[in-house]
Amino acid sequence: MDASRALLGVYVPARSVWHRLGVGWKYVVFLGLAIPAVASRSVWLSLGLLALSLLLAASTRAPLRVAWGLPWGLVAMFAAIAGFHALTGEWRLGLTLVSTMLVALYGSRLLLITTPIPVLVDALVRATTPLCRFGFDPERFALAVAIMVRSIPFVAASFGDVRDAARARGLERNPLALVAPVVVQTVAFARQTGDALAARGLGEG
Repeated sequence: MDASRALLGVYVPARSVWHRLGVGWKYVVFLGLAIPAVASRSVWLSLGLLALSLLLAASTRAPLRVAWGLPWGLVAMFAAIAGFHALTGEWRLGLTLVSTMLVALYGSRLLLITTPIPVLVDALVRATTPLCRFGFDPERFALAVAIMVRSIPFVAASFGDVRDAARARGLERNPLALVAPVVVQTVAFARQTGDALAARGLGEG
């Protein structure tokens, strides 16, 4: 599975109820999962919301490797967070933190698996248009979200490619060999994105 699918998920055409549901209602469901998970300190509520988000992600009819799959790097990070809190005697807090992050991740997949990115961006523009009277620019905000969604999988893919290359050279334990190339590729990606936006007159103001 590529990094884009493994991390955030990508649009998968299907005929599920989520594909037919209006994008506004999908955002409401996402917020209904994420806000209680972030606001609550209850490990049991967090775990319950995680179970619910997994069920909802599976109901998109996307392959389970897309709906549920996680990159190994992310699994290791979550394991490290949970393990650290367990060692310090705060295992409930560790489970709550990991569960909350997973709820947000799987909740976002409900949007990204069942809705094309342009539709999500258009919905953000419509929802934030009333803020124009306060000087808010809905199109720039939606563009920033779209770039973020595109950039996160790119960085994840870069790290995976660099890690594989470092392993082939026996440098997988060298932090500099892992981090430096990712930083260079990320900066190059950011410059290319900025140049493309400037060429379209979107990088000014």
